[in-house]
Amino acid sequence: MSKKLLVLLLILPLSMSGCKSNRRIETATVIENISVQRLGGQLVYTFYPLTDSETPEAVDIPAPSLEEAQRLAQKQYIPNLSLAKLELILIHKNAVSDVMQGDIGYISTRASFSPVAYVALCDGGTLKRMRESTRVQRTIENRLLLCRSHHPDVCLDYLSVYNSYARGCCFSVPFICGGDELKVSAVTFPSQKENG
Repeated sequence: MSKKLLVLLLILPLSMSGCKSNRRIETATVIENISVQRLGGQLVYTFYPLTDSETPEAVDIPAPSLEEAQRLAQKQYIPNLSLAKLELILIHKNAVSDVMQGDIGYISTRASFSPVAYVALCDGGTLKRMRESTRVQRTIENRLLLCRSHHPDVCLDYLSVYNSYARGCCFSVPFICGGDELKVSAVTFPSQKENG
């Protein structure tokens, strides 16, 4: 009888710790997309949590870099933030020179980010539409895949952008224009040798 009680006492803490782990997973805020733009002279990072609603949630965080925005988000706005399922990083054309290389370099060295997140440049119309409907985010992803089929050499994920920077060669990334219809083209970045 005492052996059965001992086994029960050993199993009980294990099952309780499993419940705690599940509870943590359920309360995690999974970020699906991030956008960045320059507003009023400062960079603003917008975190879009995964949601089953038709209307996206958006958390705007002014910060000088994605690393700082992530730190502020976890500290003040989204304590259980998870970037493991990040699908898209949208960079407004007015912020490209400020964040493209630095932020891409940062996320490329962090295991907490999804290794397959897409990177694209965009205009203000695209960011406006991103806030209107979660379907727009799916449409953007479909357009990016279509862009890659028309431009096989385009750098579509952040690791390919990072590797292109590291090699110092010229490369192309998608640019999304958000007028009446979302359109994607390719923008070429000159090599660092050409710049230097």
